[in-house]
Amino acid sequence: MTDNTNEQTVSEWIGQARDRSSWETRLNAVKELEKYDTPKAHDTIISLALHDRVYAVKEEAVNIANRLNLKKDGQKITLSKKNTKYKNSDFTKVFHQVKRETEMDEFELDAFKEAFQSANPEMYDTMHYEHGEKFDTWIENKYMNLPKK
Repeated sequence: MTDNTNEQTVSEWIGQARDRSSWETRLNAVKELEKYDTPKAHDTIISLALHDRVYAVKEEAVNIANRLNLKKDGQKITLSKKNTKYKNSDFTKVFHQVKRETEMDEFELDAFKEAFQSANPEMYDTMHYEHGEKFDTWIENKYMNLPKK
């Protein structure tokens, strides 16, 4: 593989690693970036290890960073505790926005999910990962318990 082809492939994987709407895409990208010994690939792995909101992506990036002996400020990268970095007020704000924009008088799960995903794809993706099969129930409960404005 030529350096130019290698650089193009790395750039494509970096682009996928930045896709905040799909944790699966980021997880796959970080695994692929492990194969490339370039500063850009390493920087992206470190960034995901330190900042990704989805624990599975963060965990894989930390493991890869440690296998490659990558460091941040001369320190080994460690896995922090699980924390999406979202507060209840963040959900309340987005849910009120979606409710207002959809002009939803009665709750419709599929319509709400579609609007939620458009309004904040990263939050949607993160919470979809966190709640898994109970995601729909989580949305319904959050919606039904929204504080009145």
